Formats: sequence, C-alpha cells, structure tokens
Amino acid sequence: MLAAASLLAGAAQAAVWVDVGPASGFSIDGSVVTYSPSPALTVKYYSDNLVPQSPDAIQGYLSAAFGTMLSSPASFCDNPTSSCTAGTSAGLSGGVNSFTSAAAYDYLAIHFGKGELAFHWATPVAAGTTFTIAGLPKDLSNYRAFVSAVPEPETYAMLLAGLGMLGWVARRRQNK
Repeated sequence: MLAAASLLAGAAQAAVWVDVGPASGFSIDGSVVTYSPSPALTVKYYSDNLVPQSPDAIQGYLSAAFGTMLSSPASFCDNPTSSCTAGTSAGLSGGVNSFTSAAAYDYLAIHFGKGELAFHWATPVAAGTTFTIAGLPKDLSNYRAFVSAVPEPETYAMLLAGLGMLGWVARRRQNK
C-alpha cells in the first residue's frame, strides 16, 4: 500500500512544460537566467530529462510542447564547447554559455543538468547571430535549433497554380 501511495505521489509531481518567459531574467531553481537575443515570444521550462537527447527526439518534444510542426534541426551541438562558440565559463553552472548557428532558427532547445529550456521567437534569429545564456542552475549539455515548418507564401502560390492547372485540364477533357 505504501509503495502504491509513493508511486501516485511521484506521478502527481511529473514534469511538465511551464512558461517562464519571454523576458530575460526569469528564475529557475533559485537561479536568475538571462539570455540574448531577448525577448523571445515564449520561453518554456521542463524540469526533468528528456530522453533521448537526439536532435530528432528533441524536435518531437518541441513540436508537442508548442503545438506546431518543426523542420529538421537547423543546427545543433552536443556539448557547450563542441561546434559552439564557448563563453567565458561554458558548461559551468551559472556560467556564460553561447553558440552561433550557421542557419536561421526560430525554436531553440537547451539541455542542462536535469532540465530543458525551449525558446520560440516570433521571427527567426538570423544566421550568424550568437545566442548567449547565463545563470543556469546546472551545467549546460547541448543546444538544438529548429525552424518552424510553416510553408512560405510562395509554396501556397505554387499549390494554387497547380490546382488551377488540374482544374483547367479536367474541364478541357470534359468539353471534348
């Protein structure tokens, strides 16, 4: 009976995505976290490990958390000093961590210790822009940057043109 009660108590405390931003200077586990470029449209925090941490898995987690489809990772690095521009105390709790993406992105996931931060900007962060974060309560592990999979207006125009052509061909066949 006691084991069942503790299992239920653990289930009641299961980690969920919580809105903590958009403004820089939000608090996580007693640490004040700042980031740039700020502000993002939304910043969410997940207080547990997302497993696995592959770029494809993180893509699925973020798609579910934000209720949108994301394209393949625009860029990623597997630790704060691999394929990233390291800050003055990269990877350390409370230290300054940064990375520069070669591609534009509008969603970013940062894994640290036993937690995940997810950012969404209204307009994509330009390629070559350095993202900096400081004050994390645990050591930083990796970054994952994504682009939303919303079709561009040109894609809709091509779709409509194609449907128009199909309609024209069908009508022409019907008239013969």
